[in-house]
Amino acid sequence: MAAVLDRLPRRGTVAVDAASLSSTLRDLDLQYSTLLDRTGEPVCLRVQHPARGWIRRLAPAGWDTGAVLGSHAAARLAARTALLATLLRDDGLTWLCHVDALFAAENKIVQYRAARAAGLRTPNTVISANPSALAGVLGERFVLKPLGPGNFTDADGHERVVHAQTVTAADLAGTDLLDAPFLAQEHLTARTHLRIVTVGDRAWSAELDADGLPLDWRQSMTAHHAFRPSSRWPETERAALELAERLGTGFTCQDWIVDAAGPAFLDLNPGGQWLFLPDSMTAQIADRLAGWLKDD
Repeated sequence: MAAVLDRLPRRGTVAVDAASLSSTLRDLDLQYSTLLDRTGEPVCLRVQHPARGWIRRLAPAGWDTGAVLGSHAAARLAARTALLATLLRDDGLTWLCHVDALFAAENKIVQYRAARAAGLRTPNTVISANPSALAGVLGERFVLKPLGPGNFTDADGHERVVHAQTVTAADLAGTDLLDAPFLAQEHLTARTHLRIVTVGDRAWSAELDADGLPLDWRQSMTAHHAFRPSSRWPETERAALELAERLGTGFTCQDWIVDAAGPAFLDLNPGGQWLFLPDSMTAQIADRLAGWLKDD
């Protein structure tokens, strides 16, 4: 978000999330919402003078850590979230990606169904409590990845990442696969990884040679800095833009792979990371986001 804020004037630009709401919102009533911009001056939102917004994150990581469901702290957080939801649905704001579309698009099954409806190639994907049934549909070895969050904080306070991994039915014996539901997918052998970023009707592609990398390239620290800009995938970029349009997501970070059969869609994040990509790309993406917010 900072990369985009640096391209916007401080006056008239508001940066707010669930954690900073109490210091950024001045007041609201049934007609207007008034927030403080980055200079501390009031900005009034109203239908007659619409503003534009981009949802990067609704809250910083860990902002609600330790709140027990049903507790006083949870009640306070729920009230603050309700107030944030009021702002998110303010008629004086036009969003690059509306919060409802954002939440829907974060669901991987919703993504895959939209991709299939658009005629895009995707891995065969199943959710089931029966490991043997999964193997029967997907083959002896298949990929398991979380349907929900891909990271969590353990009891010792350490951040853990749940990477996609290849498993067999025997590996899952005795596991309740619906306690924390996982997606099971056919294993596709990647030759190239693609990260495609879309903003409105523009797309940028970066590619990463999959040779020697683990199934989930994020497990390799060097891979994060090995992507290079690519102009080899115009049809895939058009497909990525079509998928973003179907899902109503004006901004996306998408993961695709290229195997022996060609490109296949793997994942879409409507609030994903892109600053690890080459500088020549990230500057253009940040410029495009800032330009949309300024209505250039």
